[in-house]
Amino acid sequence: MTTPTHTSQLLPRSPVLALLAFAPMLFSTVAFGQSVYKYEEGGGVVYQDRPPASSQDNGHAVLNEQGVTLKHIPSREERIRLRAIREAQRRAEIRDRALLATFSTEEDLIRTRDDRIGMIDGLINRLDDRIRILSERLTTIDSRIEAQETATGSARDSLYDERQSILRNIENAWSLVDAKAAERSSLMAKFKDDLTRYRQLRANR
Repeated sequence: MTTPTHTSQLLPRSPVLALLAFAPMLFSTVAFGQSVYKYEEGGGVVYQDRPPASSQDNGHAVLNEQGVTLKHIPSREERIRLRAIREAQRRAEIRDRALLATFSTEEDLIRTRDDRIGMIDGLINRLDDRIRILSERLTTIDSRIEAQETATGSARDSLYDERQSILRNIENAWSLVDAKAAERSSLMAKFKDDLTRYRQLRANR
């Protein structure tokens, strides 16, 4: 195994001349068809006949025995970025195919949006009604508690328990309203993007 050859960062412009000038011992031992690996380390350039260690994550180049670059391996950070781009492209392609396969016309997409939003609005309206009924019930309980406290100094425990139960139910209902409102907003944004993309896809066909 060849010992890595370190060179100065000030390499000649030609890669072949650079290799001949700074790594003659390495290239004299490279067999025909064998690759040389080049990367930067510690402020200099390293040439060796094996890939760099996995801990070297700044990327490297693969050269043939004449010193011509065959390919460049990006840094680990760049590979992660490229994988993320490819994954985003893959997801976008799947989304495009699904849009065209699901909706025959723009009107179909709009109708589906309105149906989904209508279901959420209906649920929010029912929750609003429940909050109103619970609030009215709470007012009645508060009046009974106040009357008994005025008369005897305290009310029955069952009234206090019922009041706490109503308060919990109101709080839970409001939490559901908030959740459904957020879902509605997210759904509207998604359908807006879908509609824009659907129009683009149809125009390009």
